[in-house]
Amino acid sequence: DKAEYAAGHILSARNIPEGELNGRLREIEKFKSRPVVVNGPSGARAASVCSMLRKNGFGEAFALSGGIKSWVEASLPVEKGSPTR
Repeated sequence: DKAEYAAGHILSARNIPEGELNGRLREIEKFKSRPVVVNGPSGARAASVCSMLRKNGFGEAFALSGGIKSWVEASLPVEKGSPTR
């Protein structure tokens, strides 16, 4: 959700909540040929989002194990702030 995204996200990540994904697939069409990493606060919802993406032609959709929490714990870069949309 927007609050989770604003609290910290992977650099250049797009904020597309699970409930909006089907209606916003056009926004990410250009990424179909590249690996897509799905993340959230803990990674729990990411698996269902990956499944949805694969059904829509995103062959390489991966859930970030442990979510953004594991990313931060690994000292990988994050940015904070609200989504542009």
